[in-house]
Amino acid sequence: MRKPRNIQDGYTVFIDESGEAGIAKVRSGSQGGASPYMTLGAVLISNRLRKNIENTLITVAFDIKKKTLHCAELNHYQILHFIRQLTPCRMRLFGVISRKETLGSYKDAISADSSMYYNKCAQYLLERVGWFMESRRIKPHQLDIIFEKANIDYDRMSNLLHSCQRRPLHENTKKLQNIDISRISTKRKSEEPLLQIADLVAHSLYKCVNKSEKNFNILEPRYIKELSPHFFGQPGSNLVLGAGLYCVHSPRDVQLEPEIEELISSLVARPPASITGFSETNRGAN
Repeated sequence: MRKPRNIQDGYTVFIDESGEAGIAKVRSGSQGGASPYMTLGAVLISNRLRKNIENTLITVAFDIKKKTLHCAELNHYQILHFIRQLTPCRMRLFGVISRKETLGSYKDAISADSSMYYNKCAQYLLERVGWFMESRRIKPHQLDIIFEKANIDYDRMSNLLHSCQRRPLHENTKKLQNIDISRISTKRKSEEPLLQIADLVAHSLYKCVNKSEKNFNILEPRYIKELSPHFFGQPGSNLVLGAGLYCVHSPRDVQLEPEIEELISSLVARPPASITGFSETNRGAN
């Protein structure tokens, strides 16, 4: 049962993915199939700032003459304009990059179930969100979690998260104690405009790893570089990698290109104190 509260006092995190969740047959140089990578992106905002950010999305869509801001349908400069219009907005971003070849025996253990793979990646993402909440002293009942609706078994996701909360096997998994699983819901982008920002985050990460004939095997790290100040950074250093951005289970496992790994390792989040009215422990999401 959800605890009643004034919605303006709370927060919401919106989550979307890029790339396919399929793992039974993965695309390679010699065969077709699902994408070798999947990325998850998330944006966490204070509900009292929600209307302002939604108005920004309306303005961007008007500027680029699009009904919706779905990154797969935007060109390079439209995406950059989208990112730069978000620069003044108060929010925190999170992301996960997963390379499917690293699944190993786990793929057999889950019978190549794409939903279970997605749910595991969602666990890693929510661990990062839980860490942020702990650092900002946000209580579990203050956060709603909205996934972009997909062909995913969300009941299994809840079961996985409950199991992790009962018996956390890793230090990061303990951060899930800061998540109220009952507050997870799903919506389509047509129902929830702020999922467009989660799509932007996931897309920006995907562009750092996705090589295909369509893009001439050219990677594009510029988007994530421009978004990086909004990511959750490690307390003290504000480094994004290892805090708001998680490579499963390391940058080496993800096999980033050297220049991409160098860039991602150097990304620094904007410290909370640099934004007027926000600090480590107050009500703002930064």
